[in-house]
Amino acid sequence: MGQDELSRSVAALSRMLLKGETLDSTLDRIARLAAELLPQADAASITISEAGGLARTASSTEEPEAPLKAPGRITVAELDAGQNRLDEGPCLTAMRDRQTVQIDSMHTETRWQGFCRLALAAGIESVLAVPLGDESVEAPRGAINFFARIPYVFAETERSAANRFSAQAGVAAANAAAFADLQADRALLARRLEDALHSRAVIDQAVGILMERERLGPEEAFQMLRSASQKLNVKLRMIAAEIVESAAGPRRPEAAAPATADEGSA
Repeated sequence: MGQDELSRSVAALSRMLLKGETLDSTLDRIARLAAELLPQADAASITISEAGGLARTASSTEEPEAPLKAPGRITVAELDAGQNRLDEGPCLTAMRDRQTVQIDSMHTETRWQGFCRLALAAGIESVLAVPLGDESVEAPRGAINFFARIPYVFAETERSAANRFSAQAGVAAANAAAFADLQADRALLARRLEDALHSRAVIDQAVGILMERERLGPEEAFQMLRSASQKLNVKLRMIAAEIVESAAGPRRPEAAAPATADEGSA
């Protein structure tokens, strides 16, 4: 892997900061850039920690119908899912301990025996996992994982490039997470504003009804609503809604359907 490839990948990540993508779409692009970064890797994935500490695979570059998948062989995504289920493995360790983890050969690895058996079932011989981002940014807690079907393919050059790439990837992921939070806050604010406007309209209707019914001014009618709300310990808009509904009168029953010719002659 040359310096040009790393520079190209970092530049692509930098451009992502200017785009309002979702967190999942950003992680998907990061995984694909990661797979391109290390030609020795046959697939890449990203593991992140959800609320409550649960881990999930946010993205994987190997599709279930990938040509590399032999009959009966599990995919990298299934390997990741098995790792999460076992709660052991290099990807989880890299994410939780914030350290680079490497397996050169599944046949000689003594850690995570359950994971190693799954990896061999997936045709994976070596793994390189690096923590997503660094401590300088509040990126989602996660790891970028590189999988190879050949043992002993990740050297110091690959480890260094993967860590430099991951630092920039963490910035992109943090940006996407912040943008998602902002969008959620905006949506919540919009819903609250809509509810407030609707409540105001109902209260204004109720005030108008009381003004006409009780021969009151607007301030007196509103004070009557407020007093009722406090006395009954019910929200003002609910009192107002009841007044508006009562003023509309009982609902008219639906008109009976006209009898058919057969019914009329019965």
